[in-house]
Amino acid sequence: MNTPAGWFPQPDGRQRYWDGEQWTEHFAAAVVPPKKSWFKKKRIIIPSLVLLLLVGLGAIGSTQAPSTTNASSTSATDQAAAGTAAVAKAQADKEAADKAAADQSAADQVAAEAQATADVQAAAQAAADKAVADKAAAVKAAADKAAAAKEAAADKAAADRTAAAKRIADANRLTTAQENAKRKAESYLELSGFSRSGLIDQLKFEGFSAKDAARAIDTMKVNWNTQAGRKAESYLELSGFSRSGLIDQLKFEGFTSTQAAHGADSAGL
Repeated sequence: MNTPAGWFPQPDGRQRYWDGEQWTEHFAAAVVPPKKSWFKKKRIIIPSLVLLLLVGLGAIGSTQAPSTTNASSTSATDQAAAGTAAVAKAQADKEAADKAAADQSAADQVAAEAQATADVQAAAQAAADKAVADKAAAVKAAADKAAAAKEAAADKAAADRTAAAKRIADANRLTTAQENAKRKAESYLELSGFSRSGLIDQLKFEGFSAKDAARAIDTMKVNWNTQAGRKAESYLELSGFSRSGLIDQLKFEGFTSTQAAHGADSAGL
């Protein structure tokens, strides 16, 4: 048990205050005893010396605490141990915090490096994708240009064909006089065989110009060899002819030598 608070003597005889846990700095005021005669002193000197000796021996044991136990010493030891433990715990906590901070810093560094690597890879992939897209766009642009050029060429060819057809149509278009000359020539060919020059002469005789007559006849699809055969047959119906005489007669009608010979052949000569 702890010694209760109170005044207790020191080895020097002074009274010191114990607060129940430790010595304080408070000392009791010294009391000066009145002077006594030698006789009185003699009467109390031995008991006083004995009492002081006993008090001194007791005070030697109580300099650490005014108790017969080691409670205060144990409390101080416990406090020192607790303080040491607290310091050790604080040091351990600090070391743990420093280690956690270092680990976090290392983890952050690894994460930053990983992010940087990922960013580089993403940039490289983006560049590769852009290169592929640009190449595809260039290929498509070239294909579109080639298709456009091909289409333009096709359009131009079609336009050229249309223009040529128009020129042909314009060239084949007959005037009213030429249309009439063509109709007259067709009616003559229904009656008898004619050579080209003989038919032109017949149209001229009808009053058409040589130009209109020739233009009208040239737009007609006439087989002049067939016409030579028809003319040869009509001559043979009228009179007898030798082959050479019939050829000469056909040539006189305006057929060429080849057409006249074909006419004679058709007539059986």
